[in-house]
Order: sequence, then C-alpha cells, then structure tokens
Amino acid sequence: MKAIPSDQKAQVISLLQDKISLRQIAEKTHLGKSTVWRIKQELDDDKENLKGGRPTKLSTRHKSLIICQITTGKLDNAVQATNFINPTLSQPVTPQTV
Repeated sequence: MKAIPSDQKAQVISLLQDKISLRQIAEKTHLGKSTVWRIKQELDDDKENLKGGRPTKLSTRHKSLIICQITTGKLDNAVQATNFINPTLSQPVTPQTV
C-alpha cells in the first residue's frame, strides 16, 4: 500500500467534514473509494462507540445477588427470584426479566 501524502489526506478529511460523498471525494482527490473509506474509518475510530438500546432494569449487583441465592439453593426458579428481588427495586421486574 502506497503512503498518501499528508496534504492529500488533509484534503480528504476536510471534504469528509463537509459531508461530501465518498465517491465525489475520490473523484476530486484522484484516490480510490476504498482509500477514502479507509481514511474515514480512521476518523470514526476516534469517536466513542456508544451502546444503544434500553438500559437494564437489573444492576450488576442485583444480578449477582440473584445468582448467589440460586447457586446456594435458597431460590429455585425465576418466580422466587423475582419475589426476592422486587422489594429492593424501585421498579418491579417480571420473572422473564430475571
């Protein structure tokens, strides 16, 4: 792989920040689309990878407590675990969640 001159790479970064498509950037800079895409990926790696989705209802501490109760034989199933953990939670959970 041939090294890209720093001024050309800076031009690609500038165009990416201006929200120009990869194809148009490749045409303007006379680079391949894959090269432009790789530069874009390098920029995106610096961003924080945020996990999406709904927050968990059970904290790690609550999960550990339930697992401990089940492994020691004090609880036998999810319904018992739900009845055990719900009084300590601000929002009750179902046996399916447990």
